[in-house]
Amino acid sequence: MKKNIKFIIFIIFGIIALYFTKINYKDHSMNKSILACVIAQEKKSSDMTKTEAEKYCKDEINKTINK
Repeated sequence: MKKNIKFIIFIIFGIIALYFTKINYKDHSMNKSILACVIAQEKKSSDMTKTEAEKYCKDEINKTINK
């Protein structure tokens, strides 16, 4: 019984840790994706400005996330 309680507490602690990690690093991952997309768009199309590329990438990534 004591062994099961320790295991359950460990699982609950792991779930809470993963939840907080997701919350804290979600924006970081999205910003990295947007930055990579902007660099790719600037190399692909030389006439596109940085602000246009950033707006395009934000829209496309938000569409993908919200599917």
